[in-house]
Parts: sequence; structure tokens; C-alpha cells
Amino acid sequence: MTTQPVVPIAFSGSIPPNYDSYLGPLFFEPFALDIAQRLRYLQPKALLEVAAGTGRVTRHLPGALPDGALIVATDVNPAMVDFSRVHLKEHASIQWEVADAVSLSYPNEQFDCVVSQFGVMFYSDRRKAYAEAYRVLRSGGVFLFNAWDHLNRNPAARLADDILAHFFPTDTPAFYKVPFSYHDANEIREDVESAGFEIASMQILHLAGYAATAEDAARGLLEGTPAYTAITERDATLLPAMKKALAEDMATMFGEEDLQVPLQARVVMAVKK
Repeated sequence: MTTQPVVPIAFSGSIPPNYDSYLGPLFFEPFALDIAQRLRYLQPKALLEVAAGTGRVTRHLPGALPDGALIVATDVNPAMVDFSRVHLKEHASIQWEVADAVSLSYPNEQFDCVVSQFGVMFYSDRRKAYAEAYRVLRSGGVFLFNAWDHLNRNPAARLADDILAHFFPTDTPAFYKVPFSYHDANEIREDVESAGFEIASMQILHLAGYAATAEDAARGLLEGTPAYTAITERDATLLPAMKKALAEDMATMFGEEDLQVPLQARVVMAVKK
């Protein structure tokens, strides 16, 4: 089953800057560096990034790809694209566009590589999105993506989800159930192969994220995702207490400063034959 439940996942307003500043180093930068290293080996001359977010992977692409490579970075959320276009403006070679992974406007066989960092979990129809990635790739092209492992194997996110449940025992904001829901290897394999891809590798990575303080981590987890919108819609006055409680939980588990947070995700490389 690849069609997703309806959970608000709009990344807009104050969410993009908090996402980039606080969740970026906590969750995404270690895996972005891994993706960049894999691309240095692949050396694609034309790359499409889907679900680029605030550009955690994108900022590494010009240095990882051959000189003159085509780099098209997209996201379905216009606010994310606008943020990235401004904050990565020094990378003039990157073309920024709003695009939905399930309905790409690009011609057939235009790219050597399609990349998605922690985006596939949010696709409204994963199999359709994978078919679109297959369509726009040239023969021999690579689809490279990662997806979070189970919530219980990512303790910082689990703590945030627990805080949401504690403060809202009924009508609990469900955001964290989405990004950590796509972790079954068999399901992933079946979805990817349904589009015609051959899976070249599927690995579990154990990396560590960073936060300067427990308070920074709590801010990112509660204000850098659509959980923030859900909180403010229910009772915005609870947010300070929620951040304080989550910071205390983070400090207990990882320390108050220079937090090293264990992360676990799966990285998949599939080839269009």
C-alpha cells in the first residue's frame, strides 16, 4: 500500500528556517554527506533532485558532480523552494523549481540520476512517483534515495512523538508517524521494482546527528516540522512547556550541550536497465 494517509505536511511560514537551522544538523546533514559521496562516485552529468527541502543535499551537489553538470532541484512546497533559492544563491548552477514527484513535467530520459533525501515517505503515491523517476532517467540511470528506519530506532524523533502524545492525548498530532512509516525492506523493494528498476543496493546506515544544545534540538523537532502547525492549531499556549519538556528529555538521554544523536535510515540505489 503506497497511497499515504492524509496528514498535514505543509512546510511553510516559520518552519523552513527552523527546519534548516535546527533539524538540518540534527537529522539531515550526516545523510546528505553520504549521498554526496555516492554521487562523487557516480558522476552524473544531469541530476534531478526531488523533495529537496531546504537544500541539505543540494548545497553539496556542485562540488560532487562534474563541472557543468545539469542540476535541477525541486520540492512540492513552494516555501521550501523559495527558502533554498535565497539561501543557496551562491550556487548559480542550480535550477530551482516547484514540482511534485508523482507528476514530473520533464521529458523522458533527460537525467542520469534522480535523488531524493528523506522525501519518498511523503509521496502521495510512491509507486507512481517511482514510475516518474524511471521515466525521466536515461538507460543505466540511477535512482538514489533514503528513508528513515522505524521510529523506535530513531530516539530523538521518538521523544518528540512522545511529547506530542503527552500534551495532546486525544487528537494527537500525527506528523512523526509519516516520515518513520516507510521502513519495511520488502515493501520498499516491491515498490521500487514495480516501476521497472533493478535494486543495486539497499543498506542500513547508522549515523549521528548534532545539536549545540538540547534546547536547539527541541526547537527543531517541534518548530521545524508541520508538527508546529498542528500544535498551534490545537493550543499554541502549550508550545513553551512542550519545548521545555522535550529539551529536558533530550538532555537526559544525550546531554545538555554538543549532543550526538544516533540516527538510523536505509539508503537505496536502483538502476534503470
